[in-house]
Amino acid sequence: MRELSHILEDVSPQLQLLEKDRLFYLKQHRRYTLIGAIPLGAILIGGFLLKAILITIGVAFGWLVISGILYYLKAGKLGTSYRDNYKTSVLPRLIESVDPNLQYDAKQGISSSSFVNTELFTTRPDRYRTEDLVYGTYGNTKLQLAEVRAQEERSRQDSDGNRETYYVTIFEGILLIADFNKHFHGRTFIFPDKAEKLFGNFGRFLQKMGGRSKTGLIRMEDPEFEKAFAVYSTDEIEARYILSTAMMRRILNMRSRFGENIRVSFKDSCLMLAVPHREPFLEPNRKVAATDASQVQEFLLSLSHFLDTIEELDLNTRIWTKQ
Repeated sequence: MRELSHILEDVSPQLQLLEKDRLFYLKQHRRYTLIGAIPLGAILIGGFLLKAILITIGVAFGWLVISGILYYLKAGKLGTSYRDNYKTSVLPRLIESVDPNLQYDAKQGISSSSFVNTELFTTRPDRYRTEDLVYGTYGNTKLQLAEVRAQEERSRQDSDGNRETYYVTIFEGILLIADFNKHFHGRTFIFPDKAEKLFGNFGRFLQKMGGRSKTGLIRMEDPEFEKAFAVYSTDEIEARYILSTAMMRRILNMRSRFGENIRVSFKDSCLMLAVPHREPFLEPNRKVAATDASQVQEFLLSLSHFLDTIEELDLNTRIWTKQ
């Protein structure tokens, strides 16, 4: 990756133009926030003094709708435009500075069919959103990485017997799919081991029921890895070949960096990694100056945080051969 000073010099013209847009947005934001808030306050105070509660609620609600629409048209759209322009004009160049073989598309992501195909989660999403796709080749490894939010639709009955729909999050975070440069005959999955941790020996029974189709639970020799993860595979010999002592240690190190809820699958010649992550990913902060070097540095660090996985798992060392 190039020096930060050189990167900033390269994107400086775009950042200066964006800063003008950001300042105009903030001006409109303050103006139309006050336009909405001051009359609303007057309505509430007047209603309280006149003791006309129902009329006050109706008028206040009507003004909230009107002022909300006005805010969106005059300020909200400017904020969205600033974010989109930043992502279009700056982020692709930042990502190219990390590796010229990487590309970025803010509006694209990893398809829901690819998400389901990872088999990292048993539930098919009813509502799916993905964005901030980073794709291409990093070192010797082809990859795609994107922000994903997958949700399942559920329904429940309230006390009056009415059914209502709500959504439960299946996964929210970063999904990485990287070429492993080996054709797998089977499918191997690594999940957080919560059952045995919580239920002891009974948890082992639950583990056996927690695999994927045609997989079996595999006991690993590394005690720390065995305590942290449950491993399932359709091919035990291949699973042990993939999960060498060195690879298990690398995955444990990755767990310490990303947290205990990471999930990994090896299938279709790819490594697939799901990392829970609720913080904004590659999202410019409209409260921070576009020309602020720390924000640019934060984007680079955030991206490297996930791309380092390629080096951490040693995927760029091509000791594998496809058959």
